[in-house]
Amino acid sequence: MGVVNRGSHRICRRRAPSEGILMKTWVCSQIIAWSVVIALCPFAVHAGDGQVSAAEVAAAVTPTSVSSVDSAPALASPPDPVPTSATDAASDTRIMWQGDPIPIGLKVQVEQRIDFPEPIAEISVPREIEQHSRIVLTPTGHLHWTANTPFASTRVLATSVSGSLYQLDVTARPDGVASGRIVLTDPVLDAAALAKAHTPDDRAKREQAAAQLIPKFLQQGAGAPSSDKPNYVTLSRFALAHFTGPRRLIPQLDAIRVAVRPMKTQAWLRVQSSALTLQPLAQWKAGDRYVTVLGALNRSAAEVAFDPRAFRGDVLFAAALHPMLGPRGSGHNQSVWVVITSQPFNRAFDHGTALSLDR
Repeated sequence: MGVVNRGSHRICRRRAPSEGILMKTWVCSQIIAWSVVIALCPFAVHAGDGQVSAAEVAAAVTPTSVSSVDSAPALASPPDPVPTSATDAASDTRIMWQGDPIPIGLKVQVEQRIDFPEPIAEISVPREIEQHSRIVLTPTGHLHWTANTPFASTRVLATSVSGSLYQLDVTARPDGVASGRIVLTDPVLDAAALAKAHTPDDRAKREQAAAQLIPKFLQQGAGAPSSDKPNYVTLSRFALAHFTGPRRLIPQLDAIRVAVRPMKTQAWLRVQSSALTLQPLAQWKAGDRYVTVLGALNRSAAEVAFDPRAFRGDVLFAAALHPMLGPRGSGHNQSVWVVITSQPFNRAFDHGTALSLDR
Protein backbone atom coordinates (compact mmCIF):
# COMPACT_ATOMS: atom_id res chain seq x y z
CA MET A 1 0.00 0.00 0.00
CA GLY A 2 1.41 3.39 -0.95
CA VAL A 3 0.28 6.87 -0.03
CA VAL A 4 0.74 9.82 -2.38
CA ASN A 5 0.12 13.44 -1.33
CA ARG A 6 -1.25 15.67 -4.06
CA GLY A 7 -2.18 19.01 -2.67
CA SER A 8 -4.76 18.51 0.06
CA HIS A 9 -5.90 15.17 -1.27
CA ARG A 10 -4.46 11.86 -0.22
CA ILE A 11 -4.55 9.09 -2.74
CA CYS A 12 -3.96 5.56 -1.61
CA ARG A 13 -2.84 2.88 -4.03
CA ARG A 14 -1.85 -0.71 -3.64
CA ARG A 15 1.78 -1.65 -4.42
CA ALA A 16 2.25 -4.24 -7.03
CA PRO A 17 3.51 -7.65 -5.83
CA SER A 18 6.57 -7.42 -8.04
CA GLU A 19 7.71 -4.18 -6.40
CA GLY A 20 7.53 -5.75 -2.97
CA ILE A 21 9.60 -8.67 -4.07
CA LEU A 22 12.25 -6.38 -5.56
CA MET A 23 12.37 -4.28 -2.39
CA LYS A 24 12.84 -7.32 -0.19
CA THR A 25 15.54 -8.64 -2.46
CA TRP A 26 17.46 -5.34 -2.35
CA VAL A 27 17.21 -5.13 1.47
CA CYS A 28 18.43 -8.67 1.90
CA SER A 29 21.37 -8.08 -0.40
CA GLN A 30 22.39 -4.96 1.54
CA ILE A 31 22.15 -6.81 4.87
CA ILE A 32 24.30 -9.63 3.57
CA ALA A 33 26.85 -7.19 2.16
CA TRP A 34 27.17 -5.26 5.40
CA SER A 35 27.42 -8.50 7.37
CA VAL A 36 30.32 -9.61 5.22
CA VAL A 37 32.03 -6.24 5.63
CA ILE A 38 31.57 -6.32 9.39
CA ALA A 39 32.86 -9.87 9.61
CA LEU A 40 35.92 -9.23 7.43
CA CYS A 41 36.79 -5.70 8.47
CA PRO A 42 35.60 -5.00 12.01
CA PHE A 43 35.89 -1.40 13.07
CA ALA A 44 35.77 0.31 16.42
CA VAL A 45 32.63 2.12 17.57
CA HIS A 46 32.90 5.32 19.57
CA ALA A 47 31.66 4.96 23.10
CA GLY A 48 30.08 8.38 23.04
CA ASP A 49 27.29 8.11 20.52
CA GLY A 50 27.77 4.63 19.13
CA GLN A 51 28.01 5.97 15.58
CA VAL A 52 30.73 5.47 13.01
CA SER A 53 31.97 8.26 10.77
CA ALA A 54 31.90 7.96 7.01
CA ALA A 55 35.71 8.16 6.81
CA GLU A 56 36.08 5.17 9.14
CA VAL A 57 33.60 3.16 7.13
CA ALA A 58 35.41 4.01 3.89
CA ALA A 59 38.75 3.08 5.42
CA ALA A 60 37.34 -0.17 6.76
CA VAL A 61 35.70 -1.31 3.55
CA THR A 62 38.63 -0.31 1.30
CA PRO A 63 40.50 -3.58 0.56
CA THR A 64 43.94 -2.05 0.90
CA SER A 65 45.81 -5.16 1.97
CA VAL A 66 44.06 -7.34 -0.55
CA SER A 67 44.80 -5.01 -3.47
CA SER A 68 48.42 -4.58 -2.46
CA VAL A 69 48.93 -8.29 -2.35
CA ASP A 70 47.10 -8.85 -5.60
CA SER A 71 48.88 -6.01 -7.40
CA ALA A 72 52.41 -6.97 -6.26
CA PRO A 73 54.33 -8.30 -9.25
CA ALA A 74 55.75 -11.76 -9.11
CA LEU A 75 59.43 -11.99 -8.31
CA ALA A 76 61.50 -12.40 -11.44
CA SER A 77 63.58 -15.52 -11.61
CA PRO A 78 67.35 -14.94 -11.54
CA PRO A 79 69.04 -14.99 -14.94
CA ASP A 80 70.89 -18.03 -15.99
CA PRO A 81 74.57 -17.89 -15.06
CA VAL A 82 76.89 -16.91 -17.87
CA PRO A 83 79.06 -19.86 -18.81
CA THR A 84 82.70 -19.26 -18.07
CA SER A 85 85.48 -20.16 -20.42
CA ALA A 86 88.10 -22.76 -19.72
CA THR A 87 90.62 -20.03 -18.94
CA ASP A 88 88.43 -18.57 -16.18
CA ALA A 89 87.33 -21.92 -14.77
CA ALA A 90 90.74 -23.32 -14.00
CA SER A 91 94.16 -22.02 -13.14
CA ASP A 92 97.12 -21.83 -15.50
CA THR A 93 99.28 -24.88 -16.11
CA ARG A 94 103.02 -24.30 -16.52
CA ILE A 95 105.03 -26.91 -18.43
CA MET A 96 108.80 -26.75 -18.88
CA TRP A 97 110.16 -27.56 -22.31
CA GLN A 98 112.92 -30.17 -22.01
CA GLY A 99 113.14 -31.38 -25.62
CA ASP A 100 110.45 -34.07 -25.40
CA PRO A 101 107.00 -33.73 -27.07
CA ILE A 102 104.47 -32.16 -24.72
CA PRO A 103 101.02 -33.87 -24.55
CA ILE A 104 98.12 -31.44 -24.94
CA GLY A 105 94.54 -32.63 -24.33
CA LEU A 106 91.67 -30.69 -25.91
CA LYS A 107 87.98 -30.88 -25.14
CA VAL A 108 85.76 -30.73 -28.20
CA GLN A 109 84.12 -27.32 -28.76
CA VAL A 110 86.17 -25.73 -25.95
CA GLU A 111 88.90 -23.24 -26.81
CA GLN A 112 92.32 -23.97 -25.36
CA ARG A 113 95.05 -21.33 -25.10
CA ILE A 114 98.72 -22.31 -25.29
CA ASP A 115 101.45 -19.71 -24.62
CA PHE A 116 104.88 -20.40 -26.09
CA PRO A 117 108.09 -19.03 -24.51
CA GLU A 118 108.66 -16.71 -27.50
CA PRO A 119 106.85 -15.62 -30.67
CA ILE A 120 106.17 -18.40 -33.17
CA ALA A 121 107.13 -17.91 -36.81
CA GLU A 122 105.50 -21.07 -38.19
CA ILE A 123 103.24 -23.84 -36.92
CA SER A 124 102.79 -27.15 -38.76
CA VAL A 125 99.40 -28.89 -38.31
CA PRO A 126 98.21 -31.86 -40.44
CA ARG A 127 95.64 -30.82 -43.02
CA GLU A 128 92.91 -33.23 -41.84
CA ILE A 129 93.25 -31.88 -38.29
CA GLU A 130 93.33 -28.27 -39.44
CA GLN A 131 90.09 -28.72 -41.39
CA HIS A 132 88.24 -29.81 -38.25
CA SER A 133 89.73 -27.20 -35.93
CA ARG A 134 89.76 -23.46 -35.44
CA ILE A 135 93.38 -22.38 -34.90
CA VAL A 136 94.49 -18.79 -34.25
CA LEU A 137 98.14 -17.88 -33.68
CA THR A 138 98.95 -14.38 -32.41
CA PRO A 139 102.22 -12.55 -33.19
CA THR A 140 103.22 -12.76 -29.53
CA GLY A 141 103.20 -16.58 -29.47
CA HIS A 142 99.69 -17.28 -28.13
CA LEU A 143 97.96 -20.26 -29.76
CA HIS A 144 94.14 -20.51 -29.50
CA TRP A 145 92.90 -23.97 -30.55
CA THR A 146 89.28 -25.15 -30.71
CA ALA A 147 88.67 -28.73 -31.86
CA ASN A 148 85.33 -29.15 -33.64
CA THR A 149 85.56 -32.96 -33.78
CA PRO A 150 87.53 -35.56 -31.83
CA PHE A 151 90.85 -36.75 -33.19
CA ALA A 152 93.67 -39.00 -32.04
CA SER A 153 97.11 -37.90 -30.91
CA THR A 154 98.74 -35.77 -33.60
CA ARG A 155 102.25 -34.32 -33.70
CA VAL A 156 102.29 -30.51 -34.12
CA LEU A 157 105.53 -28.62 -34.75
CA ALA A 158 105.97 -24.96 -33.77
CA THR A 159 109.06 -23.02 -34.88
CA SER A 160 109.94 -19.86 -32.96
CA VAL A 161 111.46 -16.69 -34.38
CA SER A 162 114.84 -17.67 -32.92
CA GLY A 163 114.74 -21.10 -34.58
CA SER A 164 113.71 -23.22 -31.59
CA LEU A 165 111.44 -26.17 -32.47
CA TYR A 166 108.66 -27.06 -30.00
CA GLN A 167 106.79 -30.37 -30.41
CA LEU A 168 103.23 -30.93 -29.20
CA ASP A 169 101.18 -34.16 -29.16
CA VAL A 170 97.62 -32.81 -29.42
CA THR A 171 94.53 -34.95 -28.73
CA ALA A 172 90.83 -33.97 -28.83
CA ARG A 173 88.13 -35.91 -26.98
CA PRO A 174 84.46 -35.08 -26.34
CA ASP A 175 84.76 -36.13 -22.71
CA GLY A 176 88.05 -34.37 -22.14
CA VAL A 177 88.68 -32.08 -19.20
CA ALA A 178 88.83 -28.37 -20.00
CA SER A 179 91.99 -26.96 -18.49
CA GLY A 180 93.14 -23.40 -18.05
CA ARG A 181 95.83 -21.65 -20.00
CA ILE A 182 98.89 -23.78 -20.75
CA VAL A 183 102.15 -21.85 -20.43
CA LEU A 184 105.29 -23.37 -21.89
CA THR A 185 108.60 -22.25 -20.38
CA ASP A 186 112.08 -22.65 -21.82
CA PRO A 187 114.89 -22.77 -19.20
CA VAL A 188 117.43 -21.60 -21.78
CA LEU A 189 115.45 -18.46 -22.57
CA ASP A 190 114.75 -17.83 -18.89
CA ALA A 191 118.47 -18.00 -18.06
CA ALA A 192 119.32 -15.67 -20.94
CA ALA A 193 116.67 -13.16 -19.87
CA LEU A 194 117.93 -13.24 -16.29
CA ALA A 195 121.52 -12.67 -17.40
CA LYS A 196 120.47 -9.81 -19.66
CA ALA A 197 118.54 -8.16 -16.85
CA HIS A 198 121.71 -8.07 -14.73
CA THR A 199 124.04 -7.03 -17.56
CA PRO A 200 124.38 -3.35 -18.46
CA ASP A 201 123.37 -2.44 -21.98
CA ASP A 202 125.54 -0.66 -24.54
CA ARG A 203 124.53 2.75 -23.30
CA ALA A 204 125.41 1.88 -19.72
CA LYS A 205 128.77 0.52 -20.87
CA ARG A 206 129.52 3.75 -22.71
CA GLU A 207 128.57 5.79 -19.67
CA GLN A 208 130.84 3.70 -17.47
CA ALA A 209 133.73 4.11 -19.92
CA ALA A 210 133.17 7.87 -20.09
CA ALA A 211 133.07 8.11 -16.30
CA GLN A 212 136.50 6.49 -16.09
CA LEU A 213 137.93 9.20 -18.35
CA ILE A 214 136.83 12.05 -16.08
CA PRO A 215 139.82 13.53 -14.19
CA LYS A 216 139.99 12.91 -10.49
CA PHE A 217 139.46 16.56 -9.63
CA LEU A 218 136.12 16.46 -11.52
CA GLN A 219 134.92 13.17 -10.07
CA GLN A 220 132.76 12.86 -7.02
CA GLY A 221 135.09 13.38 -4.10
CA ALA A 222 137.99 15.75 -4.65
CA GLY A 223 136.56 18.97 -5.95
CA ALA A 224 133.09 17.45 -6.14
CA PRO A 225 130.10 19.77 -6.17
CA SER A 226 128.43 20.41 -2.85
CA SER A 227 125.16 21.92 -1.86
CA ASP A 228 126.70 25.16 -0.54
CA LYS A 229 129.31 26.00 -3.20
CA PRO A 230 129.63 25.69 -7.00
CA ASN A 231 131.91 23.08 -8.51
CA TYR A 232 135.04 23.67 -10.55
CA VAL A 233 133.34 23.38 -13.93
CA THR A 234 130.69 25.95 -13.02
CA LEU A 235 133.31 28.41 -11.79
CA SER A 236 135.43 27.95 -14.93
CA ARG A 237 132.51 28.46 -17.28
CA PHE A 238 131.46 31.56 -15.40
CA ALA A 239 134.92 33.12 -15.58
CA LEU A 240 135.65 32.23 -19.21
CA ALA A 241 132.23 33.47 -20.37
CA HIS A 242 133.36 37.03 -19.60
CA PHE A 243 135.97 36.78 -22.37
CA THR A 244 134.38 34.46 -24.94
CA GLY A 245 130.89 35.81 -25.67
CA PRO A 246 128.24 38.45 -25.10
CA ARG A 247 127.30 39.49 -21.62
CA ARG A 248 123.85 37.91 -21.85
CA LEU A 249 125.44 34.44 -22.09
CA ILE A 250 127.31 34.73 -18.80
CA PRO A 251 125.92 32.13 -16.35
CA GLN A 252 124.21 33.36 -13.22
CA LEU A 253 126.46 32.84 -10.22
CA ASP A 254 126.66 34.37 -6.78
CA ALA A 255 130.21 35.69 -7.14
CA ILE A 256 131.97 38.90 -6.06
CA ARG A 257 134.57 40.67 -8.21
CA VAL A 258 137.92 40.84 -6.41
CA ALA A 259 140.91 42.97 -7.41
CA VAL A 260 144.04 41.17 -8.55
CA ARG A 261 147.58 42.54 -8.98
CA PRO A 262 149.79 41.68 -11.96
CA MET A 263 152.78 39.47 -11.29
CA LYS A 264 155.91 38.60 -13.23
CA THR A 265 155.50 35.38 -15.13
CA GLN A 266 158.84 34.00 -13.99
CA ALA A 267 157.67 34.25 -10.36
CA TRP A 268 154.89 31.71 -10.65
CA LEU A 269 155.45 29.82 -13.94
CA ARG A 270 158.35 27.46 -14.49
CA VAL A 271 159.77 25.86 -17.66
CA GLN A 272 157.44 27.77 -19.97
CA SER A 273 158.14 31.21 -18.58
CA SER A 274 160.70 31.89 -21.29
CA ALA A 275 158.14 31.36 -24.03
CA LEU A 276 154.93 32.58 -22.42
CA THR A 277 153.63 35.75 -20.88
CA LEU A 278 150.80 35.30 -18.37
CA GLN A 279 148.88 38.11 -16.72
CA PRO A 280 145.83 37.90 -14.43
CA LEU A 281 142.86 39.63 -16.08
CA ALA A 282 140.02 39.25 -13.56
CA GLN A 283 139.20 37.48 -10.31
CA TRP A 284 135.96 36.52 -8.54
CA LYS A 285 135.15 35.01 -5.18
CA ALA A 286 132.35 32.42 -4.99
CA GLY A 287 131.88 30.96 -1.55
CA ASP A 288 135.29 30.08 -0.17
CA ARG A 289 136.97 29.76 -3.57
CA TYR A 290 138.63 32.20 -5.93
CA VAL A 291 138.56 31.89 -9.72
CA THR A 292 141.03 33.90 -11.80
CA VAL A 293 141.23 34.35 -15.57
CA LEU A 294 144.75 34.58 -17.04
CA GLY A 295 145.70 36.01 -20.40
CA ALA A 296 148.25 33.73 -22.13
CA LEU A 297 150.55 34.93 -24.94
CA ASN A 298 153.03 32.74 -26.80
CA ARG A 299 156.15 34.69 -27.77
CA SER A 300 158.06 31.75 -29.22
CA ALA A 301 158.13 30.37 -32.75
CA ALA A 302 156.83 26.95 -31.64
CA GLU A 303 153.53 25.72 -30.31
CA VAL A 304 153.14 25.56 -26.55
CA ALA A 305 150.72 23.13 -24.93
CA PHE A 306 148.72 23.96 -21.84
CA ASP A 307 150.34 22.19 -18.89
CA PRO A 308 148.94 22.95 -15.41
CA ARG A 309 152.02 21.36 -13.82
CA ALA A 310 153.97 24.49 -14.79
CA PHE A 311 152.14 26.59 -12.17
CA ARG A 312 154.08 27.33 -9.02
CA GLY A 313 151.28 27.88 -6.58
CA ASP A 314 148.57 26.33 -4.48
CA VAL A 315 146.07 25.56 -7.27
CA LEU A 316 142.89 23.51 -6.87
CA PHE A 317 141.91 23.44 -10.53
CA ALA A 318 143.23 24.76 -13.84
CA ALA A 319 141.74 24.82 -17.34
CA ALA A 320 142.41 26.43 -20.72
CA LEU A 321 140.08 27.71 -23.41
CA HIS A 322 142.42 26.25 -26.06
CA PRO A 323 144.77 23.35 -25.28
CA MET A 324 147.46 24.67 -27.63
CA LEU A 325 148.95 28.11 -28.22
CA GLY A 326 150.06 28.68 -31.81
CA PRO A 327 153.46 30.14 -32.65
CA ARG A 328 154.12 33.86 -32.76
CA GLY A 329 152.50 35.54 -35.74
CA SER A 330 150.06 32.68 -36.46
CA GLY A 331 147.06 34.54 -35.10
CA HIS A 332 146.42 31.71 -32.62
CA ASN A 333 149.14 32.50 -30.11
CA GLN A 334 146.76 34.06 -27.57
CA SER A 335 144.17 32.46 -25.30
CA VAL A 336 142.76 32.61 -21.80
CA TRP A 337 143.36 30.22 -18.94
CA VAL A 338 141.57 29.88 -15.63
CA VAL A 339 142.80 28.81 -12.20
CA ILE A 340 140.82 28.13 -9.04
CA THR A 341 142.41 28.60 -5.62
CA SER A 342 141.32 28.51 -2.02
CA GLN A 343 142.79 32.00 -1.38
CA PRO A 344 143.31 35.13 -3.47
CA PHE A 345 145.47 34.68 -6.55
CA ASN A 346 148.36 36.88 -5.41
CA ARG A 347 148.60 35.07 -2.09
CA ALA A 348 148.29 31.59 -3.62
CA PHE A 349 151.25 32.23 -5.95
CA ASP A 350 153.32 34.39 -3.66
CA HIS A 351 155.35 31.62 -2.02
CA GLY A 352 155.84 29.35 -5.00
CA THR A 353 154.50 26.24 -3.28
CA ALA A 354 154.15 23.00 -5.18
CA LEU A 355 151.10 22.47 -7.31
CA SER A 356 148.33 20.37 -5.78
CA LEU A 357 145.43 19.21 -7.91
CA ASP A 358 144.15 16.55 -5.50
CA ARG A 359 142.99 18.86 -2.76
